[in-house]
Amino acid sequence: MIENEFKVMLNKNQYDILAKSYKWDEEISQTNHYFDTENLELSARHITCRVREISGEFFLQLKLPTGVNFSRVELEKKLDFLPEKIDGKELKSLAENVDFPDVKKLGALSTKRLVKRADGAEIDLDESRYFGKTDYEIEIEFTDENAARKLLEDVRKIIGESASNSEVCTGKIRRFLEEFQRQK
Repeated sequence: MIENEFKVMLNKNQYDILAKSYKWDEEISQTNHYFDTENLELSARHITCRVREISGEFFLQLKLPTGVNFSRVELEKKLDFLPEKIDGKELKSLAENVDFPDVKKLGALSTKRLVKRADGAEIDLDESRYFGKTDYEIEIEFTDENAARKLLEDVRKIIGESASNSEVCTGKIRRFLEEFQRQK
């Protein structure tokens, strides 16, 4: 699956305003357990390896760069349990043309996500917690870029932000890894 999305970081006030501005279709609680080598080899290659936990189910997910702005390839496999380590061969079974090292669990990021679906796009309003820190962002995932840009414009009007090039912000994995390295 190709994932296309815009992301905008929010402060707590902007998050609260948006949370009250829409009738949300769904609320999801999920935890991303991030995996990498000790020297963060996957991160250096712009690869995300995580096990996403939702309602007691576990999904091994790889995100790989496509070379196209706002897009990544996302591959997934259901697991029976949350591992502490993942063998590189198991990762290669998801992305056969990529070599992977063995990886270990670095930690977890828990997210409360509010979801609003629209034609061609979806708004995900996230409150994420990791290493004692809380941050807020909105992701607009899309199959129709024009619909997503319209939603992004609407969101900016609601939170009072001018239209700038903030579609690209630091993703959860990068924020997590920055804090992980600070904690070491």
